[in-house]
Amino acid sequence: MDGVTQDAEARLREDLLHAYHILDADGQASGIAGHLTARLPGADRFWSHQWGVGFDEVRAEGLIEADFDLSTTRGEGNVNPTLHIHTRIYLARPDVTCIVHTHGKAGVALGCAGMTLEPITQTGAIFADDVALFDEFHGIVLGTDEGDAIAAALGDKRGLLLKNHGALVVGRNVAEACIGMTVLEWAADVQLRAAAAGKLERLAPEAAAQSKRFLLAPENLGLRWDFMKRKIGRARPFLGGTR
Repeated sequence: MDGVTQDAEARLREDLLHAYHILDADGQASGIAGHLTARLPGADRFWSHQWGVGFDEVRAEGLIEADFDLSTTRGEGNVNPTLHIHTRIYLARPDVTCIVHTHGKAGVALGCAGMTLEPITQTGAIFADDVALFDEFHGIVLGTDEGDAIAAALGDKRGLLLKNHGALVVGRNVAEACIGMTVLEWAADVQLRAAAAGKLERLAPEAAAQSKRFLLAPENLGLRWDFMKRKIGRARPFLGGTR
């Protein structure tokens, strides 16, 4: 592995470590059932955490690399056996380098109701016309066929609500995916509250599109990500670089 790749991998692992703890602090750890993986662009291997370990327990030395057969290639332990949800998306989407799958209450509730996320808030506009619904449930995902079905339902979108199951967000990097999942859960909660109070009023398409462009601009995502890392670092001082 050359120096450039080593440096990129170290940054990837550092962001991944922080993302686990940001999602845990956001209430989305899902016990030992949550998924978070990341890979270098185009790689056929990914980094994740050990199966049986909660997001709050993840440490730099506990990150492991696995291939698309879910076999560990570096590190100790095994990855979650349901990670073909991720491998099949990686195969279908070369643009994706990070995937988050959690079971936050609001995201689960929205999916159980057979709904998708509506652009009704400025913050939630980050997902305007970018969330699909996987309207099926065939049990625990333990094979590639169900992973392929989930990847097909996601298509070219960035978010997916899995009916009776949870939510999934993909990103071009760890920051985009992690921020996206925190926004999706927050926006789903707001939508459920708004729907209970009255009629949902969608943002005008041009306003939603303008907000989405601004919020997803790399420089703005970067500022938000740096803040989130600083905040979780203050709460959990053991977090640091993996280099």
